[in-house]
Amino acid sequence: MAHVQKRTTQAGAVRYVVKWRTPDGKGRSKGGFATKKAAEDYATTVEYNANRGTTFDPKAGGFAFRQAAGEWLASRHDLKPRTHVEYANLLRPKATGPLAIRALSIDATFGGYPLNAITRKQISEWVRALTAAGKKPSTVRHAYFVVRMVLAQAVVDGRLTTNPADYVKLPSERSAAGGTPGVVDDPDMFLTAEQVSALVDSTPWPFNMLVHLAAWSGLRAGELAGLQVGDVELPAVVMNPNARPKPGTLRVERTVIAIDGKPTYDTPKTKGSRRRVPLTPVTVAVLRDYLAAHPNGDEPTAPLFPAMRLVAAKPTGLRATDASGTRIIPKAEDTLAALSVDEAEARLALDWDAVLRHPTFYKAIYRPAVLRANRLDAALPPALKFHALRHTYASLCVAAGIPPLELARFMGHAKVTTTLSVYAHLFEDDHSDAMAALGAMGQPVVDPGNVVPLRRGG
Repeated sequence: MAHVQKRTTQAGAVRYVVKWRTPDGKGRSKGGFATKKAAEDYATTVEYNANRGTTFDPKAGGFAFRQAAGEWLASRHDLKPRTHVEYANLLRPKATGPLAIRALSIDATFGGYPLNAITRKQISEWVRALTAAGKKPSTVRHAYFVVRMVLAQAVVDGRLTTNPADYVKLPSERSAAGGTPGVVDDPDMFLTAEQVSALVDSTPWPFNMLVHLAAWSGLRAGELAGLQVGDVELPAVVMNPNARPKPGTLRVERTVIAIDGKPTYDTPKTKGSRRRVPLTPVTVAVLRDYLAAHPNGDEPTAPLFPAMRLVAAKPTGLRATDASGTRIIPKAEDTLAALSVDEAEARLALDWDAVLRHPTFYKAIYRPAVLRANRLDAALPPALKFHALRHTYASLCVAAGIPPLELARFMGHAKVTTTLSVYAHLFEDDHSDAMAALGAMGQPVVDPGNVVPLRRGG
């Protein structure tokens, strides 16, 4: 139990000291209190923490945040590899990027500070500065939560009595249109089936199959890269031409992440992400043709989609110049978009034994395909992101009448509430069948000529 002692300094001033023992019998003390009440308040805090099973060593509060962060990260054996790398990147000193942003990094802001010198005000000012620098709310919140976790561990370890990161006001998340947080309500995130076909047709083989699957299975980019040949389950070919076609299935068993720039297999994002996704008859047909052409189509553990790199174009000896004679150096995606689909395919060097790096695919294949499709009047959003194909899948499923619970399972959402929240307006807009059924209940069920008016003439 903590107790307060009164002491008199050599100068004759009265000071109070709080003393207590830790559960292992070690003595602890903190002095310098000018009033007995302040000392008693501190003693109450010590006892409160002891009752919670938290001990506190005042001397340990001088431990630097940088050291505490390193110990915290090293102790987090529960983290997935990609999360560990992500946290390590957030906590390490920033050597690149604009100076103003580097100065706002976690290490630059808190790294050298003793834990007991970090205040809620300091953390709040850092959050405001990140927001003012143009950082997305999600980025600011993510960085803040890492700081809070480090400081929470310091409380558990007895280096702090309370967490100064608690009760810090954070920027709110907003959708692209400034609407409800977390809701996908940007029209550019949804394509029509015709637009999907145009994009697939503008993508060189074999990655046109990947784009098709993205829009018609809803898999995330990492999940698509993580697919193996054995994850594709196609129904047997039936001889009866009048039989109803059975759906095929994709098994989502793994994803691909980048660790030190190298693509690596990892477990899916969440427990719900490990799933089986049914496929349409059209997707089954094109997948069957794709596997027939796949060099490793009979090897279950072979990557479904190959790694790729671009083969350098043969020099023409000509240089593009503007009217003044200045040399024009076009963007890489514009140069690739100017190629026909066959020409783009000829520029690809494929490695069917290696895992696809999504950033390479995105820059060299996907973005040029979007621009190429628009050259053919596909009317795709110019800045169309790859993840929009997943949102497109959700919108197509809603339009097809697939219930929210099934859609949540198909998309790998842990809870149906996530699906209902993210795609709320899609479900709100889809009342046509219900209203048609409701309206039919008010329609006459007999010959209108036999209806007797409710109000008779006098």
